[in-house]
Amino acid sequence: MDRAREACEELLPGLAPALAGVPLPELESPGGPGLDAFRKSGGPGLLVPAAYGGAGAGALRAARVTRAIGALSPSLGVATAMHNFSVASLVALVASADASGLEWMLIEGIARDRLLVASAFAEGRAGAGTLDAAVSARATEGGYLVNGSKKPCSLSRSMNLITASVSLPGADGGRELGVALVPADSPGITRRPFWNAPFLAGAESDEVVLEDVLVPEELMLRPQVELGTGLDTLQTVGFVWFELLVSSVYTGAVARLAESALDAGRGSATDRASVVTSVEAAIALTENAARIVDEGQVGNDELATVLTARYAVQELLVTAADRAAELLGGLAFATSVDTGHLLAVSRALAFHPPSRGAMADSLLEHHAGAPLRVV
Repeated sequence: MDRAREACEELLPGLAPALAGVPLPELESPGGPGLDAFRKSGGPGLLVPAAYGGAGAGALRAARVTRAIGALSPSLGVATAMHNFSVASLVALVASADASGLEWMLIEGIARDRLLVASAFAEGRAGAGTLDAAVSARATEGGYLVNGSKKPCSLSRSMNLITASVSLPGADGGRELGVALVPADSPGITRRPFWNAPFLAGAESDEVVLEDVLVPEELMLRPQVELGTGLDTLQTVGFVWFELLVSSVYTGAVARLAESALDAGRGSATDRASVVTSVEAAIALTENAARIVDEGQVGNDELATVLTARYAVQELLVTAADRAAELLGGLAFATSVDTGHLLAVSRALAFHPPSRGAMADSLLEHHAGAPLRVV
């Protein structure tokens, strides 16, 4: 965690000191000070290239910063991971397309004006594929009218911009994938309460509804992929960043619980070493995945590697959290809100798409040489 905290202070100066004395329940509640501190530290520009005013962080440094944020506040970690995954996807899309100056100006504006970007990419809807767009668009004068909803949508209250994968009518009568860039104050955007759990409430993961939201033509990007045909480069990059960042968030949260257990000095050396081993293994897996991303080429094999790491981290964190809580003892669980909260949060990685069960067959097929399918 020392490396993570050093990276956080270097790239987002002042964030950790600003939040260090704030009680965890306050940070984990809607309207807490975390997102404002993230903005003030320059957090929105973490993954914006340096040429456009951002920090230009690579995957390894981003994973470390995200781990440090997850230890400060899991809610802030989740919210900022969604922002950073959206920015990384947007940068990849604009860099690979015949982009106009407007798109690069938008990316520059995210860093300069410290804008928060929410994601309405298709994911995690019951009865639907992970890649199935939940938002549709129809052509109108001057652009498209966009309709649909995303729930949960982190940063629903604090977002300045929302990126949404949408189903567009294709020239041949079929459907194509589009990426809409929508200002959060656009007419037709509403928020509805959705997140009722007491955990991770500070991530502002409510429902965002879009009803006939006008998106100008120049703010509707078109990756070259037909819906239902599988992963394109943009989707692959997006999934890789998403899995890397959310794994880092929860690793940081469990590391905080583990540090509390070590500081308490309870249990045998073997018991404490077991907690450390599990957390360090989770860190090593995420950092190895990040180094692969930093090598430059992100494709099907790299996605399989990152997903495999994520599912392994998922198990390691549950084991580490259980052992750390047991070492802290029943009195700590009964008297400290932090212990129970972090113990519950340690399970949340399993709820992010794609689920381990849904991907089991595809990962086995990929191990035998077949392309990876995200389902």
